[in-house]
Amino acid sequence: MKADTTRADADRASTDFAGYAFTSVDAAPPRPGLFILTRAIAGRPLPLYVGEGEDIAAALAAFRAANPREAGVADGLFVLDRPMARVRQHTLRDIVSSFDPPLNVAHRKAPAAPELAALVEDRGAGLGGLNEQPGTALSVTEDDLKRLVESFYGRAAADPLLGPVFARAIPDWEGHYQIVQNFWSRTLLGTARYSGMPFAAHIPLQLKPEHFTRWVTLFGETAVEVLEPVAAARAIAKVEHMSTCFQAGLFPPDLGAGQANGPHAG
Repeated sequence: MKADTTRADADRASTDFAGYAFTSVDAAPPRPGLFILTRAIAGRPLPLYVGEGEDIAAALAAFRAANPREAGVADGLFVLDRPMARVRQHTLRDIVSSFDPPLNVAHRKAPAAPELAALVEDRGAGLGGLNEQPGTALSVTEDDLKRLVESFYGRAAADPLLGPVFARAIPDWEGHYQIVQNFWSRTLLGTARYSGMPFAAHIPLQLKPEHFTRWVTLFGETAVEVLEPVAAARAIAKVEHMSTCFQAGLFPPDLGAGQANGPHAG
């Protein structure tokens, strides 16, 4: 049976990831190696998560069990046999540093592709330190985050462009405050209180690029007033990245016309 499985894998087309030829499979084999969960964007499989283990099937099952919603976004699975643990780790670093998958954190060099980060929360972007100078200290408290959230939404509710959107979408302001504070608590303080997927909540709001431009501007003004400089810069960078990611998901490129349907706010 193992020989049949190996032969079947060999008959499949291979796909190159950072110079490594991975094989597309329907189910991960119980062999040592690496696996990549992908999502096809414009016909090209992009890594959502790269993992490795002595048993690929077990490593993938553990990831899916711990991250069912995120794993559900994947529409492709690729594997590469690698019996030596040291070689697997080297290969994993190469692939992660080349693609910056949103569900990996270690070995990342940059934010994930916006098209992917629109579908799943970018764990690397939440670190806030991918492109930050070493030695910068973050000083922020839950009280700071509460003031940030309440001040921003107070302004947004009164804003001629954003106000009507929030009025339609938020029936319970106090409950919404808590959800958003939980999001920022996870992003800036590393807590585990928030586990939602922000992009999905924005799909039915009929947003346009100008809403994102105004959101980024208003949030930036609020963050600078409420937070100390390092925390404000990190929060603003997160919102700018979210704006780019959400717009990539809501206004995908018109590949036939060769241009995007709407600009990205940044």
